[in-house]
Amino acid sequence: MNTFEITSNIPIYIACPVSEPLILAAQDLVRDIWVSTGRTAKVCLGEMPPPRGTIIVRIAPEVFPEDALENYRLHSEANNQLCIDGSDMRGAIYGIYAFSSKWLRIDPAYLWTQLPPRRLSTPRWHDIQFASGNPAIRYRGVFINDEDLLTGWEIGGPRHTTYKYYHTVISRNTAKRVAETLIRMGYNLAIPASFVDIRNPEEEMLLEEFSRRGLILTMHHVEPLGVSAFGFDNYWEARGEERSFSYFADPDALREVWRDSIRRWSKYPEVIWQLGLRGRGDRPFWEAGLAPESDEERAAVISRAISEQQEMVREMTGNPDALFSTTLWGEGSVFNSLGLLDIPADVITVFSDNCAGWRLQDDFFHSPNNPDAAYGLYCHHAIMLGTHLSQAIGAADFHAVLTNAMATRKLCYAIFNAANIREFVYGLVATAKITAHPAEFSPAVHLRSWVENHFSAKLDDICACYKAYFAAFEKNSRGVALFNDGLLLNRSVKSLRKLLAKASPEEGKMATADMFLKSLADGYPDVGDSDELVRLLERQEQSMADVYDAAVKIQAELPQEERPFLFAQLVYPAGLNRCFCRSARHCHLALQAFWAAQPADVKHHLTDARAALKAYEALLPDYLTGEFTHWYDGNAKVDYRPVLTMMDELLNM
Repeated sequence: MNTFEITSNIPIYIACPVSEPLILAAQDLVRDIWVSTGRTAKVCLGEMPPPRGTIIVRIAPEVFPEDALENYRLHSEANNQLCIDGSDMRGAIYGIYAFSSKWLRIDPAYLWTQLPPRRLSTPRWHDIQFASGNPAIRYRGVFINDEDLLTGWEIGGPRHTTYKYYHTVISRNTAKRVAETLIRMGYNLAIPASFVDIRNPEEEMLLEEFSRRGLILTMHHVEPLGVSAFGFDNYWEARGEERSFSYFADPDALREVWRDSIRRWSKYPEVIWQLGLRGRGDRPFWEAGLAPESDEERAAVISRAISEQQEMVREMTGNPDALFSTTLWGEGSVFNSLGLLDIPADVITVFSDNCAGWRLQDDFFHSPNNPDAAYGLYCHHAIMLGTHLSQAIGAADFHAVLTNAMATRKLCYAIFNAANIREFVYGLVATAKITAHPAEFSPAVHLRSWVENHFSAKLDDICACYKAYFAAFEKNSRGVALFNDGLLLNRSVKSLRKLLAKASPEEGKMATADMFLKSLADGYPDVGDSDELVRLLERQEQSMADVYDAAVKIQAELPQEERPFLFAQLVYPAGLNRCFCRSARHCHLALQAFWAAQPADVKHHLTDARAALKAYEALLPDYLTGEFTHWYDGNAKVDYRPVLTMMDELLNM
């Protein structure tokens, strides 16, 4: 029997080859050992390990199958040694974090939970033996998008964009926290922020911090080759020129910025180059004018840009094996389903959901399935007009969507939009496991394990509360949630604007003839019948109230140190959704009363809608505590305060 015990000042020996990502992971292990056991450790490089009491980390492809990718193996040996072998660099890194999570009981999301670490009474284990296999999906990543809370929490340097939500960058300290969290969870790919302009040193810092953790870098679909409209404007403004952001009207200007971006991005060791053509602010390129009007011609322009971008990268990097992707978001998904796009087989075609994770768009199932092509997924834990301030998609929902997708197409890529991280740690841990080893994942086991790892009492009740929370969201016939925080607040805003404008019931309805808007139908689900809308809102409000009441009762029976996390995970999101449902319902009832010429009822419902938001406001002091006191300082994308202002304006008219 090979027993391994962590002794004081235990050496962590890293055998060659040594890399910065591997050293950082080993340094994390030093921290984890201290937190979990109270014993010290040290990282040793370029030395022979002592004969006893050592953790040895090796990149040893020879002990794995020939096709092994990101594999790791943990095994205790004689003389109190623990060996962590990786088939490659990330395999060794994941092996380190596997020991931290499985044996030291360190939560991969510990930086976001406010939970104190659990001390091990005796850090001794018998016959450690654990091995991973190849991940089911090769590239598994997270997109830090709509990061208004992160940028307001710890303010970083300035960024140069006319987009009203982005004036500062995530701080270096926050970038380090996010990158560490993602690699600990088991992801290997990242888009570090929205609209990254690599020419701004403050924004390139994000690429540096994520890359040095061993994460592959890629780009958002709004910034092919790393160039958004804002980056394009900054490039030419610095040269004192005003050029048109249009591949159709001024292609040479765009090509020059693409080449400059390729030169800058290519210094990073691992990049998946995003290809495509987008307009300003994630809109279609043709909205700027001077572009073809038919769908066939528009799709041909996008196809031509993809082909040119791919050849440009290969030529400038000298890498014939460079990796590429293109994301079928918005109009691209419709064009592709109609067979209008020409995407090379060696470009990963990434299909999207458009509703915060509950289902993929129909084009994923209806588009041709080429066995020689590479496919991927782009899914949302968070989306601005959807889930932004609270999680809404449970592990069971994601498991159903992702396993169905993997059974439909052979996937090599999956990236998850997660906005500000804190609200979505439960789901992010789940999707990392599902995309790596789906056959081993059970939603029920994941939930139970999550609860056991974070709480010490009321485990059955907490599991039941999580299930009730995720089940509380009312869904349409396509399985898409009708009301989550961003949609609820947006529904209130639309009702209030109609009241302010004294609009008719038909004014302001979204046209769906345009290919871009047609593709977003799931993103803006409509109940249709006004009275049914009220009934559904009332039902979800009651369901959330039941979860809230149950969670408050559980919270009171937990140890004091566990209460803030239970509040953040269940009390706060259930309370938020209850209040937002009530406010949206009364805003709509006020609009109905206005159309029925019942002014007294308009005022009554607006008063109730305002009271619901004030009740939500009362939840904030317990959510914005400790290191998260300033968590909402940058809240702009789903902010209740302008809604209160509109209500006050109407009540004072």
